[in-house]
Amino acid sequence: MKKRITQKVLATVAVACLFVGGAWAQGTNVPGDGANFATNWADNTSDAHMIEGTTIPLFAMPDAYYHPNYDPATEDYTLTAGFTWRWTVPAGLTLVLANDREDNYTTISADAGSAGSTFTVNVAERSPLAWGQCDDGGQDIDVTVHATPDATLGGTLTYEACEGGAGLPAAVNATISDGWQNYWLVWNLEIKTLDGAGNDDDFYDTDKTALAALAEEYTTAAPDKTATAAGAYDITSIAGGFTCINNQTTVYTYELTSINDRALRFGDFITLGGSTASAAAFTYNAIGEVLTVTVHPTPVTGPIYHINNTWAD
Repeated sequence: MKKRITQKVLATVAVACLFVGGAWAQGTNVPGDGANFATNWADNTSDAHMIEGTTIPLFAMPDAYYHPNYDPATEDYTLTAGFTWRWTVPAGLTLVLANDREDNYTTISADAGSAGSTFTVNVAERSPLAWGQCDDGGQDIDVTVHATPDATLGGTLTYEACEGGAGLPAAVNATISDGWQNYWLVWNLEIKTLDGAGNDDDFYDTDKTALAALAEEYTTAAPDKTATAAGAYDITSIAGGFTCINNQTTVYTYELTSINDRALRFGDFITLGGSTASAAAFTYNAIGEVLTVTVHPTPVTGPIYHINNTWAD
């Protein structure tokens, strides 16, 4: 009996040395920081979205019993040595393994031609030999791949008519396609008047107030973040419709510059560390489409003159 008790105690001490005696591995930091962990990561375990050709991060929460010090909220990414995470992805996705599977954090990229499909990614935490070298089959997450978001100003890109004419559009719509949701659309509007010879006269802002000095014809606009879904999106953004300013020919030029969506921005999360502070830092899909509306003032017919009635007296 005494011999059996001694063997049990020795076995317990050996395991304790493995778990507590300094055999720790430092995991790859999850992008972002502890302050935004709850917002950007916690509880987001249902599904994921990404754009074809981009890369997004994934991480599996380690078992709390085996990894008591791991806490992303406090930016402690300490993992117990010897554990591995077996990531499995189907064809259509490419797995970028971190530290030869000894990390619970990795990234996946969507291959060309994968748009329109949903893939299931699996990861299983496996214990080392000293802990039985076992796993529970892992956890699944569905990843839906979307085509790159795009937008167009439609088939007619040049309108020209007299003020109030039927040939003028009631509105200018950017038709958004592909991507996922919550689009950021970048576009510019230039408004200018022409003199009687057809030369540029004055430039105006979107409320048709003359600008004292305008160094360039176009200015880079901040993204319009109000387009939540694909389809027609009104970017007319002028008061009073397409009219002549100061009874001069007036030219409205829309330049549709670029677009991104929520799924495309997910791909920037790695390099931006989870920050959305600078919209200019994100990846956009270039468009470069221009639509012009030219409005001419209707000529005012003058009075008809004839020889003075008293001339023949």
